Amino acid sequence: MKMKQTLQALACTALLGTAASSMAATVNVGGLDLTTGPTFGVASVYENVVTQPGDTLAGFGEVTQINGVALSTLCDGCELTYTFGGYTVTDIDATSVDFSGGWVNFYLGFDGDNDFNPFASDGSATDFAAASNGALFLTLAGHQIDAAGNTFAGTGANIGTPSAVGFGAGLLDVDYTGMANGNTAGVGALANTFFDTNTVAALFGGNADFQLGASFSNMLQPHPGECPGGPACLAGSVDFRGSVGVIPEPETYALLLAGLGVVGFVARRRRP
Repeated sequence: MKMKQTLQALACTALLGTAASSMAATVNVGGLDLTTGPTFGVASVYENVVTQPGDTLAGFGEVTQINGVALSTLCDGCELTYTFGGYTVTDIDATSVDFSGGWVNFYLGFDGDNDFNPFASDGSATDFAAASNGALFLTLAGHQIDAAGNTFAGTGANIGTPSAVGFGAGLLDVDYTGMANGNTAGVGALANTFFDTNTVAALFGGNADFQLGASFSNMLQPHPGECPGGPACLAGSVDFRGSVGVIPEPETYALLLAGLGVVGFVARRRRP
């Protein structure tokens, strides 16, 4: 009896240790340290002005902190930037705008690719190039938020004009193809598997991977000479809320199988 209890305790310890390691851990993805569990990222955003149905919203930005920690603390000498596009206006008036489609690509840059600074560059073309160099880190696609098939919705004042100001919200899914909604990034993003957790409740299309919130106005334009018709004539902030999962290492799988094996052995020994 004592031997059986010892084996059961060892099995439980193995299983609990595996579970605990997956509940809260730090994973390094391409040189960026991420903590598993709920994730809140804050970023800048620069985007164009949309005026009518059929227009496409696009832009770029930089993630400055994750879960309240400055990005420079999470990776040495790096930047995490992003570009987005494919958000097509389906309905617009002075106080609201709806979009369908949409994609977002994140890039992790080190050394020469750590170069995003829109207020020191010579124009939006340079900014876009700086926001899209480095290693492809994450590829996302818009997730349906209403019965009409929209993926992002904004409200505010003077929508559709260069003096637009307001807020928006939407949902996103990990896109392993990197080709959804007109995206051209392709496959191979480093962090897709870690963020594919389906932890954001959604009314349509099952759970999503990210909740997206944004503010926008014509204040602090990096290149006012390009406005009002340029590609970065609205600016603001964005937050991405999702969750980071953990991919068990081979030794973790071995420990789990060993624990299950011990449980099975004990169960067989206890049979009459």
